[in-house]
Amino acid sequence: MTLAYAIALPYPEGMSACVTISPVPASRLHELSGLRQHPGQYANDGADMILDDTPQLSFHAIHADDILVGMFKLDPLYAERNRFAHPDDLGLRGVLIDLHHQGCGLGRQAMALLPAYAASQYPGKSRLILTVNLLNPAAYAVYRNAGFHDDGEIYAGGSRGPQHILWADLPHSS
Repeated sequence: MTLAYAIALPYPEGMSACVTISPVPASRLHELSGLRQHPGQYANDGADMILDDTPQLSFHAIHADDILVGMFKLDPLYAERNRFAHPDDLGLRGVLIDLHHQGCGLGRQAMALLPAYAASQYPGKSRLILTVNLLNPAAYAVYRNAGFHDDGEIYAGGSRGPQHILWADLPHSS
């Protein structure tokens, strides 16, 4: 099922954009390769992220209007790779908002859309779970403002230092 989710958001100068998230098939991963981070930020650039060949991992694009502004990965086998996750958790990995589009609220809007979108892509999952570096308060604030919960658990096995474990319930269709 290929669904895109959308929301209109205000840009700082009164302009508005429609933020959408959608799956990216393997044949189009190259489109994500130009996404970049500021030096010292915690995600890899798009060119590195698309090389991730983790089994069953899926890639997703974030657009503002028709402009590619970011990406993320969803991992349905996250619990097999991380002891703190539950079997019905869906992992969120590698969220990247391009350096030219940071600070406009695009990441927060995309993360607010994400639970409903993720539930449509992975209907058997009940929670979306991620880790965010303790030294990345900006990303932590984005997730918390988008409705993610923090029970105070810390994942100490991160490659870039200790990380908060955050989660959001996925809505279920009735």
